[in-house]
Amino acid sequence: MNPSYPLTLFIVKQCYDYDGHIQISSGLRTSAQFVVDMLLAQGYRAKLVLAVDGNSIDALVAQNKPANVVIEALWVTPTKLAELHKLHPKVRWTVRIHSETPFLAQEGCAVAWLAAYFKQGIQVAFNSKNTMEDFQVIARTIYLPNYYPLRTPRNAGPIGTRLDVGCFGAIRPLKNQLIQACAAVRFAQLRDKQLIFHMNGTRVEQFGSNNLKNIAALLAAAGQTLELHPWMDHNDFLELLATMDICLQISLTESFNIVSADAVSMGVPLVGSAAIPWLPRRSIAKVDSSESIVTAMRLAGPVTVAANHDALDAYTSEAVTLWTDWIGS
Repeated sequence: MNPSYPLTLFIVKQCYDYDGHIQISSGLRTSAQFVVDMLLAQGYRAKLVLAVDGNSIDALVAQNKPANVVIEALWVTPTKLAELHKLHPKVRWTVRIHSETPFLAQEGCAVAWLAAYFKQGIQVAFNSKNTMEDFQVIARTIYLPNYYPLRTPRNAGPIGTRLDVGCFGAIRPLKNQLIQACAAVRFAQLRDKQLIFHMNGTRVEQFGSNNLKNIAALLAAAGQTLELHPWMDHNDFLELLATMDICLQISLTESFNIVSADAVSMGVPLVGSAAIPWLPRRSIAKVDSSESIVTAMRLAGPVTVAANHDALDAYTSEAVTLWTDWIGS
């Protein structure tokens, strides 16, 4: 790390689980830490801190004295950011959005806040090229994608008498999980296997409870098994994911999808949707067709595992260039 480089401070809002305990891991926090680790490896100064709320940001900035502050996601009000901008006028403030436009549409304040940021001279970055281009109609935006530290994938073992299918992540309508459960049942029946359908059961969001009820009813009626897992530390999750025979992430909207990257990194066959920007065509299924998903599951194997790994590697290499160019600008 070169001490002459300016510090880039990444600020993530502290999250809590449904029992009021501090959440040990989240996709947002993990993705931000990956960028910090990458910048440190490149010799830059970078740090991730957690903020209880917008009122705690001033002290964090005063303590760390950064040249750049990246607010991860949409949680600091325009009024608070205007106040912080005045208190720390030499800081380059950036709000980084992690959502595609269809997801942002569900946040009632999203567009109004973004418009206010632009007027205040706050830089807005997106981890999605699509969303960045969508909001160019308001003001100039920039693209700062996710970075993912790829591992050498493990060799997948043979499928036994049971079929373990992972469909992990928060349970939300736009995650499109019911049709993936339908496809998994069809695939298990074709292979004459007992299906164990794995999901995270502790983050049910945006009226996702109806989705979960329907998935549970489907699997019970089909004589298959639903296994729900708690949200867990990222390294623990990787170990769980490595036990899957295949991973499904056929979402309606995604800006990166860490679960898919985790599957690729662990050498697990993956079927996703065209919403995942780095995923090659051979691993993509139609979001509205269980037949298409089953076909892609049948084709998933060593060739697709290797292709997915190469595609993600190319994506993250570009991310290194874009982030280092941004810091130097």
